[in-house]
Amino acid sequence: MEIQENTDDPEYPSTDLAYAFIQPSYDVMSIRFDSANNRIQNILTWVIGITAAIPLFTQIVKSTLDVKSPWFFFALGSFVVTVILGVIAQRTGGVELIDPKVLYEQNLSMTPSEFKRTMLFWSGEHFHANAKTIQTKSRFIDIMTILLALEVVFAFLWIIKT
Repeated sequence: MEIQENTDDPEYPSTDLAYAFIQPSYDVMSIRFDSANNRIQNILTWVIGITAAIPLFTQIVKSTLDVKSPWFFFALGSFVVTVILGVIAQRTGGVELIDPKVLYEQNLSMTPSEFKRTMLFWSGEHFHANAKTIQTKSRFIDIMTILLALEVVFAFLWIIKT
């Protein structure tokens, strides 16, 4: 039989209820972070695949290729910028979590109620930091998607203009 310490705090009666949301909030942010990184990786995969296919497709459609065309360089530039942004986006930030070493060094002497309130505070701080990181990754994803579309447009113009 497990002995549960009464952590009811008359000043903060909902501490136990709020404390129950800590782990799920970290789980949600971790899933969103992984999802953003997966979308970045998917865009990079598409960009590389499309860029590899463009010259082959162009060779099939037209027998002559003008690799000195500005449209070719615009498409190539879009590719390079997209890959650079993708690498930067994947390396941007990380999921902030509560450090167990800090728990050990600073929080073991707290009462259960103080501990829960402290963890609520830090999980809120981490939640906002994680949301900001995910929002930054989402902006990278938007820019990369636009650049991918531009690359396709430039490649299409290269094909029809040469």
